[in-house]
Amino acid sequence: AILCSDWSSDVCSSDLMTQTAINYAKVLYELGIDKTIIEETEEAFKKVPKLRTSLMSPIIPIQVKHSIIEKVFQKEIKNFLKILCDYHSVEVIEDIFSAYKEYYNEQNGILPAVLTYVDCPSEQQLEQMKTFLCKKYHVKEVEWQLEQDDKLLGGFILHVKDYEYDWSLRGRMNQLRLIWR
Repeated sequence: AILCSDWSSDVCSSDLMTQTAINYAKVLYELGIDKTIIEETEEAFKKVPKLRTSLMSPIIPIQVKHSIIEKVFQKEIKNFLKILCDYHSVEVIEDIFSAYKEYYNEQNGILPAVLTYVDCPSEQQLEQMKTFLCKKYHVKEVEWQLEQDDKLLGGFILHVKDYEYDWSLRGRMNQLRLIWR
């Protein structure tokens, strides 16, 4: 995950995320293309890996690549994808989509959070956690990823950015073990 707080920075903690991908992600965001179209495009690349391979291939002429784009994708994103082909940047398409999501969330005050639990939290509990996170991280919304894990024995673990709030029974037992050593 990208941990950059300043998107204009050339230095980012993600080794996998290139500055090129981040720049393209910003452009994609600024184009104002509907998020669902971008998600559908990402899904197409995931479902059909040969699509990426074909658009990256140095053997396939650019006109053929543009023709593929014309036939497969929605009109709003076609020009963006053609530019990626023209500048030989299709190879970073996955990173572009990841950076886009993070940039979109940052620009819209959305905080992604992963909540791992044994027993599914109630709406009231989620709302209390959301209120805490919105206040602490100065955001408008929390985008939950909920994961059930019986190995926690009880309680929950909340992952936000690069921080972990471990309120699980397993975590508490591990802390006690450290204290008693």
